[in-house]
Amino acid sequence: MRTYLYTFLIISSLISCDNQSKLSTDEYIVNVKAEGVFNGLRAYLKTNTNPRSVRTTDTAIVSNGSFSFRGKINGVEMRTLTIDGLNGQTNIVLEPGKIQVTIYKDSIFSSTSVGTPNNDVFDDYKKQYKKQYNVISSLRDSILKLANNPIILKQLKIKMKSQKILLKNFGFNFIKTYPDSDFSLTLLNSALGQKGFDIDLAKEAYDKINISIKTKTVENQIISNQIKTKLNKAKKTELVKIGEKVPAFSGPNSKGILLDLNKIKGKVTIIDFWASWCKPCRIENPNLVNLYDKYHDNGLEIISISLDSETQRLAWIKAIKKDQLNWFNISNLKSWNDPIAQLYGVNSIPATFIIDQDGVLIDKQLRGRQLDERIRGLLDL
Repeated sequence: MRTYLYTFLIISSLISCDNQSKLSTDEYIVNVKAEGVFNGLRAYLKTNTNPRSVRTTDTAIVSNGSFSFRGKINGVEMRTLTIDGLNGQTNIVLEPGKIQVTIYKDSIFSSTSVGTPNNDVFDDYKKQYKKQYNVISSLRDSILKLANNPIILKQLKIKMKSQKILLKNFGFNFIKTYPDSDFSLTLLNSALGQKGFDIDLAKEAYDKINISIKTKTVENQIISNQIKTKLNKAKKTELVKIGEKVPAFSGPNSKGILLDLNKIKGKVTIIDFWASWCKPCRIENPNLVNLYDKYHDNGLEIISISLDSETQRLAWIKAIKKDQLNWFNISNLKSWNDPIAQLYGVNSIPATFIIDQDGVLIDKQLRGRQLDERIRGLLDL
């Protein structure tokens, strides 16, 4: 009897493994290894295309350090994998085939997913990105250690700047290596969400992606159309380009006095578009105040252009006083129809443009620490 039972279990196991190996063309299985994760905890696969409408598409229970998801899918979609009790999440590419995920419970973000074409590309992307990021981390550590050596410090900061540009454009360049990957299409759509991206690089990356990928599924067609919309929108706003002289302008301050850019700009000038009703702008204002207090005597000037309307005149004036914006303030009180905003292609705020004493655009769309570091470097401090 025992021999019969043992034989039955072996055969059942073989049948189970065989069923697992034979997947239909639209079927996936995600085998997850999660060593050290407690038995009984629930794991989830969730959509991640829209943070405002995340939904769970599958669940599983951890047993002996592993669990799996199985189902059907048409095409390729990104999913977020989370586990109760573990901080953070990791992403996988859900597509037909066998996907092997390894979870690191102390750093779930660093988990890996391989086994299918797009997951292998995604895994390569994460490895290369981390390698580039580590270069910047190493440079940052060196800068802190050599803070008292101005000559080497300056060289390191120049190198840091170039490495940050490489990291910012990493996704666009990575896509060129994998033009036949669905992941490249998804990656490009995500990369276009960052502010101040290089339009030429982005367009080149999109053109590199094979047409068969762009039209492969309805989902891919939707993503492709989203990319084209973002590129067209960015092209319209790319009226002011880095390395070129910005358009001159003048506008009235709160007392109706016309201020002219060419007469008030400093050694380095921040042109800041904001509004009294813009919460992110008001949150950013203390950072600008701190910058102005630190660097004004060294040549920094700030010109704030408000997109308030005529009916918001008092709110604009009160916000200037409350936020202590003790620099040049301009507003035509025409909201989004402000001629200066249109001249600079501004369609979202806050928006910042950094120019030198000759009126040449040096950088844009920087905030917080990045803005501070950029201004300090431009003033050679």
